Amino acid sequence: MSTAPTEMPVLPRPAGSDVDLIKRIDRSLEVLQGKWKVHLLFYMARGIHRHSRLLACLPGVSKKVMTDSLRVLERDGLVHREIFAEVPVRVEYSLTTLGWSVSEPLVALAEWGEAHGKDVTEARARAGNSSATG
Repeated sequence: MSTAPTEMPVLPRPAGSDVDLIKRIDRSLEVLQGKWKVHLLFYMARGIHRHSRLLACLPGVSKKVMTDSLRVLERDGLVHREIFAEVPVRVEYSLTTLGWSVSEPLVALAEWGEAHGKDVTEARARAGNSSATG
């Protein structure tokens, strides 16, 4: 039983080669790679956050791992860190313009997951059944 469509859609040809397109996709995914980066970007899209507030939003993450993720996002230009000279020192994180620019593709990816998650689950189940019986 095949679930392949009878007529396969074709991606429009990019200006460069397919290899260049794949390299650009890899560069984009590299920026988001890591368990907590996408989570942090979404929470920061809700406003400016202090370190402790972000940490509270991510159950299971260690303070060090979250700090490392924030530093990488800051290094890549997606997050702005502002330090206030107060006692105790206050640090706030917010999205930069570049950080905001990735929110639309992430929402589109979330919508794809919502629309096709059941299809993927069913395909995995079929693959699991066929490998168990084959």
